[in-house]
Amino acid sequence: MVEFVFVAPIGFLLLLGIIVVAIIVTNFIQLTNEAREGARIAAICGEGSVIKPAQMPDGSGPCTDAAIASYITTHLVAVPGGSVNPKIYVCTPLQAASDVCSTQGSQGIANCYGQSGRIVEVDMSYDQPLYLPLVSGVFQTNSNGTRTLKASAQATCE
Repeated sequence: MVEFVFVAPIGFLLLLGIIVVAIIVTNFIQLTNEAREGARIAAICGEGSVIKPAQMPDGSGPCTDAAIASYITTHLVAVPGGSVNPKIYVCTPLQAASDVCSTQGSQGIANCYGQSGRIVEVDMSYDQPLYLPLVSGVFQTNSNGTRTLKASAQATCE
């Protein structure tokens, strides 16, 4: 009994730490997958024209930056709504290869219209709460006990 009293709190903290790390990994994977899906949708949406834009894959209306951002955020199930703001950039393949798409590219999918071969990049970040001081002491990147999860994906305009 005495040994259990000494070992149980450590085992419980270890179990909670594993659960929190699993939540972080799950949210990171979901964020990455949705960035990839958003980039693909933005690339497909570029095949319309400015006058008659392509339609969203789910049939919710014409492709716009706001519609794509809304599509991405509504498909983030584990991440709280409103906590992620996707940014969509369009740049040349040279800028994408130099990793400067978000700084030198232009924002919005309108630049993808009629310019197949350009690169669409979707960038997202989320401040993941770490829940336990023990975990936040090791994994936090912000002073408020959170870790910033970042996801970025690229696709070629069609």
